[in-house]
This record gives sequence, C-alpha cells and structure tokens, in this order.
Amino acid sequence: MTLNPREYDPEELRSAAAPGDGENVRELKERLTEREQTGEESIRSSQLKQLLFMHSSASEADLTRPYLESMPGKYAAEITLFEWLEFLLERGGVKRSLDAIDYYEAIGWVGADAADELRDHVRGFAGPADEDDHDDFEMTDHVLSLVFIARLSSMR
Repeated sequence: MTLNPREYDPEELRSAAAPGDGENVRELKERLTEREQTGEESIRSSQLKQLLFMHSSASEADLTRPYLESMPGKYAAEITLFEWLEFLLERGGVKRSLDAIDYYEAIGWVGADAADELRDHVRGFAGPADEDDHDDFEMTDHVLSLVFIARLSSMR
C-alpha cells in the first residue's frame, strides 16, 4: 500500500496536531527518552523528540501557518536545507519530492516563496527517471520534513 500525501484527510491531520492538555506530550517525551533504538529508527526518533521539544517551547504566536514563508539566508540554514533535500531525494526521488513540496505548500507548512525555492533546488537534481529506484513517502517521512521545516523557520 502506498501513501499519497494528497489523499490525507486535512481534518484528521489538524486534529492530530491540535494542542492538547500537555499530558500526552509529556508521556510521549518520556516514552521516546526511555526507548532504545538503532539505525534509521533512532535518527527518526531523535528528530521527533526535537520536534516535540520545539513545539512545546514555542509560543502560540510563533506557530502560525505557513510555518516557513521563505528560506533564511544564514549559512546554517543552507546546511539544514541541503540535509533536508538530500533526505527527500534519497527517499523519494525527484518526482515524489516535488509532490511532497506541493503537499507541504497546500497544507500550510511552507509558503509560496519557500516552496518555489525548494522546487528550484530539487529540479536542479533532476536526472533520468528514477521513480523505480525510490520508495513512496510514509507518514514518518513527512514528520521528519516538518522537523526540518521547524528548524529552518527557527533560523529566521
């Protein structure tokens, strides 16, 4: 079964992202801290932890959509941007990465200017059709993208 980001129910995503009483976030942080993982699962877990800590420490005013209007011009932001693009391209290839960027723009994670710049960078990597060599993005891949978006947004 493949997951198409355009088929996600936006209301379901909004309710999952809605602020709760804080208890669930604390419980999730504790479980993530206790769990021992290896390899890619460990990387994803640490990225999710980082996202949870960023979200819990951010003020409501800082969490308006789109989260990332435009790309910050700092050197550290460029490094983060290329780490994110490397992840997207290795995981999904050019076409799926472009589709994911369109999706992130549609749900308000990135603004039009940021999405245009991301698409320009991804198209710079365009080569022969490589769709058979890559996998579809999973929900955890999109969560990891949100971590990169949050990092870039914090560098403004």
